[in-house]
Amino acid sequence: MRFPTYYAALEWLYARNQFSIKMGLARMEELLEGVGSPHSGGVYLHVAGTNGKGSVCLALANLLPALGVRRVGLYTSPHLVSFRERIRVDGNPVPPAFVTGWLNRHSGVLEALNPTYFEIVTALAFAWFRESDCEAVVLETGLGGRLDATNVVVPKLTVITSISLDHVAMLGDTVEAVQREKLGIVKPGVPLVVDEPRPALARAAEAAARAAGATFVNLADRLVAPGDDAGHPAQAWTVHGRHGAYRLPATLRAETWQMRNAALAVLALETLRGEALPPAAAWLPALHAARMPGRMQRLAARAPSRHIPVLLDGAHNPAGLHALSELLTREVAAGQRLRIFFSVMNDKDYGEMLATLRALSDDLVFVDLTAVNPRALSPASLSARTLSVPASPASATAEAPSPPTIRVIDPTHDALEPWLRREAGAGGADRAVFCGSLYLLGAVIPALAEDYEGLDEFGRMRREDSGA
Repeated sequence: MRFPTYYAALEWLYARNQFSIKMGLARMEELLEGVGSPHSGGVYLHVAGTNGKGSVCLALANLLPALGVRRVGLYTSPHLVSFRERIRVDGNPVPPAFVTGWLNRHSGVLEALNPTYFEIVTALAFAWFRESDCEAVVLETGLGGRLDATNVVVPKLTVITSISLDHVAMLGDTVEAVQREKLGIVKPGVPLVVDEPRPALARAAEAAARAAGATFVNLADRLVAPGDDAGHPAQAWTVHGRHGAYRLPATLRAETWQMRNAALAVLALETLRGEALPPAAAWLPALHAARMPGRMQRLAARAPSRHIPVLLDGAHNPAGLHALSELLTREVAAGQRLRIFFSVMNDKDYGEMLATLRALSDDLVFVDLTAVNPRALSPASLSARTLSVPASPASATAEAPSPPTIRVIDPTHDALEPWLRREAGAGGADRAVFCGSLYLLGAVIPALAEDYEGLDEFGRMRREDSGA
């Protein structure tokens, strides 16, 4: 079997159990051995967690070159628009020719072992990082940690971001169970850096590190936010590292949790170096520039008089939506109307997620992704769930709350654009938010690109992917 084009290679790849998950490392190790063990000998920073993994990974990948590391690889998931987003070196996506060539060279092994999509992509990423002669690779887990396909490496540093309930069928239905899976990336003698403010979970993480003979560092014990200390500057956060203190301007990020993600990356980098970081001028601009697409991404309309502003956020579980809700509650001015476009995967706690959204606004639009993603929640399932979800306080009358009404549209420009207009078609909405799934953002970004700024990179990759 040989793939004549990049598209043919991707078509085959997407058919390889794209949305299935087979937990365990034995097949992944066999696959890597069959394709030449491209992961061996690499310098890895391994990142797990429920929320914030991608943002922390991008921050680390941006910071490393600012501190003199040559050729930095970055592996994240899922992609939004182009498959190549997942695998980058110095910010540049993997070339289509390498993807096609690697799959052609190893198609026999892949057919024989029948690995999942994620296992294949992870092996391909290792191969591109080795081919690119990367001095360091920032590696994001796909799901969990202990049995994740990325957990075949022996890293120089492990990082665990915030933990909450997600993928409960596979990771457990308590935060303690989820944490145990994430702590599976801890390796003997490899420093562990976490952000865990809950005492019991912090003690469990420290115990896991101690059992592995590893240094343990908890950001929650070392981060001072504005107003936490009478002597603390009002407009800065301070990270008290093991070797120095680092001041991050409050303007670095608008969101508290993204400030924590940035601070976690700084603390992780100091831990990796084993010494104080150089003056902030050497690395703060790189940290400022490390903004993950689809995570609190604000889009301005090309014609502001015609279309309302848009916020894209990949919050895809209850904890993520609660954080988004807190931000919007602060940001949306009195009298402004918020229109929320959302979709969700059917294995999520979409009842709680929907309740959070309805507390923000009754102006909800469900984007039906079932035609492009078999895991997507269907309109029928959503309709059944809305009967048990209360309306927001703003819509309640003295007699009874209004019945939940959610419109359903497709993720196309013709379907979306009328609901983003400032005139009558927008029904008075002043601002739009797309949330609930990163797959939703991937589906709507091509449709939004015609009317909104800030999406040029995706258009460029789509043209490159097509050979245009």
